[in-house]
Amino acid sequence: MILFFMKKQLIALVALVAIPAFSFAQTADEVITKHVAALGGADKIAAIKTMQYEQTMSIQGMDLTAKAAYVVGKSVRSDISVMGQQITNVIDGDKGWMINPMMGGTTAQDLPADAMKQAKGTTEPNMFQLAYLKTNKYPYELVGKEKQNGKDIYNLKVTRPEGVFNYFLDAATYQLLGYKGAVDVQGQKGETTANFTDYKEVEGIMVPFTSDITAPGMPGTITAKLTKITFNPTVDPAFFNKPK
Repeated sequence: MILFFMKKQLIALVALVAIPAFSFAQTADEVITKHVAALGGADKIAAIKTMQYEQTMSIQGMDLTAKAAYVVGKSVRSDISVMGQQITNVIDGDKGWMINPMMGGTTAQDLPADAMKQAKGTTEPNMFQLAYLKTNKYPYELVGKEKQNGKDIYNLKVTRPEGVFNYFLDAATYQLLGYKGAVDVQGQKGETTANFTDYKEVEGIMVPFTSDITAPGMPGTITAKLTKITFNPTVDPAFFNKPK
């Protein structure tokens, strides 16, 4: 009788311990919802229609400056100044062009068709990409919870037009720590990565002010630091037009 009672107590104890574990298990939708809330909320992100930023960049001891302007989900223009030259890349709807004097080009050239197929994602600020996930209807799944550099993180797998990405979110704060993805950039296959740190609040939105980025074809890791960011500035549509 005593043995039977002890067994019942043990079963009850195991069940009691197991219930919280199942109760606190996260789904992909729950992780994304909490991430968007940590950014500042779905309404604040949806209210960002245009955006501009300035940043300093360094790669292999070389210093650069960059500016970017977005009409979110439609257009983006980046201008990078390096060694007295300016490199310009533009996506505007279903068209794109670039000027790259570092590769001998001094006039605007249309982006190749394969690059344009992957262009939509670049019109959304990469630090907010998961906030647009459901709207874009990209397939996603929660790989699970794991350790990364001694920290508990959620690993979220997303299939995007430009490749398959894994996004890593802090399990405590739900802030985006970084991502890695298998991509094909102008015929060069490889892995692109990003790490985000130094989060600061700007107009109620949490923004990572430092990022470390790698991509196929790049000679090393680019460390970028935001110096200015503006939400919903007036952006002239002509700013994205290809020079004649």
